[in-house]
Amino acid sequence: MAAKHALFGLTWDYFALAIPVTAGALFGKFLDDKETERMSLFRDRSALYGGMVKKGEKPSWP
Repeated sequence: MAAKHALFGLTWDYFALAIPVTAGALFGKFLDDKETERMSLFRDRSALYGGMVKKGEKPSWP
């Protein structure tokens, strides 16, 4: 049965669901950022998409 006391109208049932979902979303964002960081090591070095980038020139994508 749901808790009778609520903090600003939010019950413990809400927090029991919201905390793991939020933690999962933050962990997913962390993994996505790490993958973007890893893939940036390969920018402009692909045999298929690599261009003629000169020294000191900005990369083709950020």
